[in-house]
Amino acid sequence: MNIKLIATDVDGTLVADDHLTIPPININAFRKAKENGALIAVSTGRPYSLTKRECDLLGCVDYLILSNGAAVVDMHSAKVLCSCYLPFKSLERILSVFEKYPLVYEIYADGAGYITDYTYEHYFEAKGLPEVFLTEYRKIMERCDSPWDIIRTKNVEKFNVSHIPDECIEPLMKDLSEISDLVYSAGYKGNMEITAVGADKGNGLKWLADFLGINSENIMAFGDSGNDATMLEYAGCSYALKTGNDLAKEKAKFITTEGNADGGVGITIEEWLKNGKI
Repeated sequence: MNIKLIATDVDGTLVADDHLTIPPININAFRKAKENGALIAVSTGRPYSLTKRECDLLGCVDYLILSNGAAVVDMHSAKVLCSCYLPFKSLERILSVFEKYPLVYEIYADGAGYITDYTYEHYFEAKGLPEVFLTEYRKIMERCDSPWDIIRTKNVEKFNVSHIPDECIEPLMKDLSEISDLVYSAGYKGNMEITAVGADKGNGLKWLADFLGINSENIMAFGDSGNDATMLEYAGCSYALKTGNDLAKEKAKFITTEGNADGGVGITIEEWLKNGKI
């Protein structure tokens, strides 16, 4: 099995626990794989603007699978090659529901992240992410006067709700369940990610593989959580991080010997490079 394409998740996988630092072994391994002819893809729940920093640090990324698969982008041209945006009728209903609750949320649209003034002021209420990361993340977000303006003028990839008060989780889910053709995932309690049906990392990676003419058995993928499950299931050589959750480990073919903070991704790639399989 020779690897022609390597796809990696970002948070909990490529980066350390601060969600900012890429272990040097990961950077070096990806660059060596690129020199050996492998194509590199970053597959993330983030939009383009919140992924560019990590791509620049790697310095060898060819393609992006963004917002949990809502957009596949050519990194060199910034062209959207494939998309699965949220339909406008669903967007209207989602925002109508959101207005009933004190939610901290982001709208990912046309490659950028947008937040309201309320979200900006309550940004650090997210319980599943380190403050140092939230501080940097908020700087990149674009503030909007009204989320309605965003959904009327842009292609919306995803809603990322970073904080839901405990007492609101159940009624919010009940209200949203009445809207069809949506996909929900979560990385921690109080988090909710909403995309259109068909927008997932597995579909994004399959589309990219077909576009490039690469078979699934020649693809290596890394991930750590539920939104990576379809990608890990699709790729012929997939690894869940040692520090990943049970669903990722169930869907992956292998588990890394080390976690994200210790460069589990880079260590694995280095082993494959030594064996001449990349």
